[in-house]
Amino acid sequence: MSKVFVIAGQNGQSTETLQTALEIAEAMALTPKVYAYGHAYFSGAEYYNPRLAGAARQRLLERLHDELETTLDALQRRDVAYETVWSKRLHEHALPHAASQGYSLMIKGIEGAESPEPEDWQLIRHTKVPLMLLTANPLARGRLVLMAVDLDATSEDKQLLNRLVLEQGQRLASTLNLPLHLACVVRVPKVLRELDIITPHEILIAAHEKHRDTLAQFGLPPEQVHLVAGDPAQCLYQLSSSLKAKYLVMGARQREGIFGASIGSTAEQLVHKLRCNLLILPPDAQWLGPYHD
Repeated sequence: MSKVFVIAGQNGQSTETLQTALEIAEAMALTPKVYAYGHAYFSGAEYYNPRLAGAARQRLLERLHDELETTLDALQRRDVAYETVWSKRLHEHALPHAASQGYSLMIKGIEGAESPEPEDWQLIRHTKVPLMLLTANPLARGRLVLMAVDLDATSEDKQLLNRLVLEQGQRLASTLNLPLHLACVVRVPKVLRELDIITPHEILIAAHEKHRDTLAQFGLPPEQVHLVAGDPAQCLYQLSSSLKAKYLVMGARQREGIFGASIGSTAEQLVHKLRCNLLILPPDAQWLGPYHD
């Protein structure tokens, strides 16, 4: 699999996001295809007449096609394939299409400043291919790839995600020629944090002792391994900012049902706070190994 599924920005989102996505695809030796999504609600004659509605829909898609063509021309990337798609909810097309058509990566710009947009939430929760979300507010001098793993992982899914993060993070850093750092998060229950039953320093000392052998196996210099304790989302946000990370690589368990909807995932909590790009890996062993078949 050597293709990347690029979702064009909506609502006037900067062309810089598209340019970055194409640059990442080129660096990874992946063939990009850009998908632009459009939808509108009709009123008046178009609402009552299916023929008029179809004509209006076609005009909107043609305009979207022309806009995307102009953008690619401006980026001097007329070689890139693209397609316009009529879809009220882009994830309903993007997710099954990317999974069934042999794409090995999906890239989309982050839209919305305060909380996850519904489409971003759907992509994080249900993607079957690695998903890279590009921040709209990057740090001025992002300079490294930061991987995030759970040292206390015991379930098969969590252990698989750790392996995926380590492998894909190393590949991303090597491909983009960036230093590689590792964040090892020790979760501290909220009640312990609030009651000060045990201090973060004591937790870190115990974690270092418990995971000494595991930390040594990562093969990174000590100054590039960061053991942090607390709320995972808050810890990763602070660490990625202080290190000036350009990319954060992490897994997503993609919980389903009421439980999953109520607690969400660390990736969902982070996505609209981070000032670095976020590579999210679904728990699927097919993504172990090279991008290419």
